[in-house]
Amino acid sequence: MQISTSLARTRLLLFVESDSSIPMPFLAVLVLWLVIIFASFSLFADINATVFALLSLLALSASCAIFLILELSEPFAGLMMISSEPLRNALAPLGR
Repeated sequence: MQISTSLARTRLLLFVESDSSIPMPFLAVLVLWLVIIFASFSLFADINATVFALLSLLALSASCAIFLILELSEPFAGLMMISSEPLRNALAPLGR
């Protein structure tokens, strides 16, 4: 029973204290890919107000998507934070 309790505690601590699940090389490649896509869009279009507004909207949408991916990879920190109180309440009996 003690071994299973210790194993459960270690598993929960690894979950709580884990670093970002998004690798930095993947994020760098994703950002570079998006920069190349938007640069190629702007190369083949005449710059006027409509094209500029559309490219700005698409760039904002892509950056918000990346922000959400990064924000949701850390559930116990950031703007959209999950309360850690239920997890602490579940771990409290294990610590006794």
